[in-house]
Amino acid sequence: MKMLIQKVKEKLSPIFPYGVLESWDDLDPKLYHAVHIFWLKFYGLWYNNYPKKSIKFWLNMMYTLLVLWLVCFFPGIGEVVYLLKRRDNIGDVAEGLYLFLSEMYTYFKVLVFWLNKDKVISLQKFLHCKEFKPKEPEHKEIIRKSIRKARFVMTSYATMCVGAVSVGIILPLTENFDILPTNVEYPFFDVYKNPTYAYLYLHHIYYKPATCIIDGVMDTILAAFVASAIGQIEILAFNLRNFDVLAERRRKRAISDNKYIGKYTNLYFTKRILKECILLHNSIIRYVSVIESAFSLASALQFMLSVMVLCLIGIQFLSIENPTSHPMQMVWMAIYLTCMLIEVFILCWFGNELIWKSNDLRQAAFDGPWRNLNRKTCMFIIIFMERCKRPMRLSAGKIFTLSLDTYTVLINWAYKAFAVMRNMKK
Repeated sequence: MKMLIQKVKEKLSPIFPYGVLESWDDLDPKLYHAVHIFWLKFYGLWYNNYPKKSIKFWLNMMYTLLVLWLVCFFPGIGEVVYLLKRRDNIGDVAEGLYLFLSEMYTYFKVLVFWLNKDKVISLQKFLHCKEFKPKEPEHKEIIRKSIRKARFVMTSYATMCVGAVSVGIILPLTENFDILPTNVEYPFFDVYKNPTYAYLYLHHIYYKPATCIIDGVMDTILAAFVASAIGQIEILAFNLRNFDVLAERRRKRAISDNKYIGKYTNLYFTKRILKECILLHNSIIRYVSVIESAFSLASALQFMLSVMVLCLIGIQFLSIENPTSHPMQMVWMAIYLTCMLIEVFILCWFGNELIWKSNDLRQAAFDGPWRNLNRKTCMFIIIFMERCKRPMRLSAGKIFTLSLDTYTVLINWAYKAFAVMRNMKK
């Protein structure tokens, strides 16, 4: 029976993200991003690593272009035409512009993701470095929790976004099919006449969830990298607080493996643990700097456009005449606003966690059993604590720091812009 189950898992594994059917015992670092990579490959947006002379390269390229045409270029053209035709009505402009901006900056993030291919690949390789490998049972549990967190954020956020656009997709049903899920118009045909309307409605059923999933991947892949860094910081904090216990474990393992030499005292193993702590800290700092260089530009644009989109959604709320007769439209706007708030919150929350966890390293070093060490060894801990005075942090375009303080500032800016536009509308 076990053999049969194993064979079924092997056949089904290609159609599921890595880690759904596979065991987590080895804690392969690709578990952090397996769900993200699965969906990027599904939509042809993952890196095309096939040789340029192979047929697979060109088939993959054609599929990628087809997907981009269906989910980016074709609807984008329709939204631009709609905005140009309705530019005299601020309500219609707000309604069309917030969707257009939120969709277009999703694909700008995809473009930046492609341009930073080498950095993203280097981040994935970095996770396999020897400093990041778990050495103790407690390390494995910390990494397992961080992987669960990264996968949960991706799955739950993408599911929430798809659920939100599902409300937008059924919105035309409540409006007697007088509207489309997204306001689009094209110069050469009338979108509200059959069979064009039916074709476009089917197209929206495909492209709206696809855009939400891609947007969810682009937002949470940064969060997954930060989650992996936070996991390593928690391991480092555990090592600093318990280096005497870890040193004793190492000594006992050396004895059991017949590698113990009498001159290797407890102090020797303690120094080895502290040296590994310093090397791990250096590796985490380098890892965080690469994360920032890979995602800084996309995050900065996202923050700035998020302020504009939140403002436009507020204007759209005010532009709905007789809201009680359009309950589904109000629900759609409220859900979309919630998704936008959560989208920015995810990045700021993980950035804030990175700051706090790295700040905690000084306290972790102080909480350790350093009182039993000699003065020379204590100096290493003092120097380490001095280095930890500056917490690790991620910035977006060297302008914003990813933190909850920044999130509060962005919401404040969005409200101020909304208040100005509301007065203009009046």
